[in-house]
Amino acid sequence: MIIFILTSLLMIAAVSPLSAQHTTFFNDSDTRTQTLFNGDIRHGGYGGLVYGATQVNGELSYLRGSRGAWILNLTDEHAINLGLGSYRTRTDFEPVNWTADLPEPELRTSYSGFEVEYVNQSYRLLHFSVQSLIGSGMVRYDDRNIDLDKTRDNYFVLQPGINMNVNITNWFRINTGLMYRLASGVSLEGTSNSDLSGVSGYIGLRFGGF
Repeated sequence: MIIFILTSLLMIAAVSPLSAQHTTFFNDSDTRTQTLFNGDIRHGGYGGLVYGATQVNGELSYLRGSRGAWILNLTDEHAINLGLGSYRTRTDFEPVNWTADLPEPELRTSYSGFEVEYVNQSYRLLHFSVQSLIGSGMVRYDDRNIDLDKTRDNYFVLQPGINMNVNITNWFRINTGLMYRLASGVSLEGTSNSDLSGVSGYIGLRFGGF
């Protein structure tokens, strides 16, 4: 995760209009030091709710989540949101390739992680953004008393996405988008990496100072 954060910051720094120069005097020489952020940045933040549907184990399941982020308005054209996101299925889904000599239980999953979002021209009524989440998830049987040695499992999650945002008021925004959840490290009977990976479509509500 540390590598992901550093890589994101380096990508921001690579965009020349977003970097600033400050004068530093050393040995009576005038040198210019580039910094990632300067004092002209407008800061903000938001909290939000997410409602949507996702594909798990070949089924559609209701998805619900929450988000919170620190907003860095680097220029009038470019902004970066750094925050956390958490998502979970609100409906159970059936196992696949079930081999245990037991009645098939239903499953559910949840995941969360660090989110980075680039927002373009957020002052416009309609504007787009791209994002990515990196974190971890948990999948478990709905019946926690099932007679198996392993009833839950943790896995790695990478989830890129794209959004279309609408400014309703100065403090309220609605966005809709698509995300793709890439799961890795799943080893629970009745599901797998490919079964837990899938597309999610959602509508989000954001409240805060933008």
